Amino acid sequence: MLYLADTVNLTVVGKGIIMGFGMLGPAIGIGLIGAAYMNAVGRNPEVSKYLGQILVIIAIIELMALLVFASIFIIK
Repeated sequence: MLYLADTVNLTVVGKGIIMGFGMLGPAIGIGLIGAAYMNAVGRNPEVSKYLGQILVIIAIIELMALLVFASIFIIK
């Protein structure tokens, strides 16, 4: 009798779950930063000159997503 665990490689399923939950945090973070930046520019257009600082913060958050992606290849 075949079981589901025998036919499906559970490491692939586990890596998919890790990837999904790991990318969820940075995606929400980038969305919240983008919304706050657009709200700030809408209220005060002079704030738009600080876009470079916002991009650095977004790059740091994106680094967390890349670490999640890299961890998939480390897990055996």
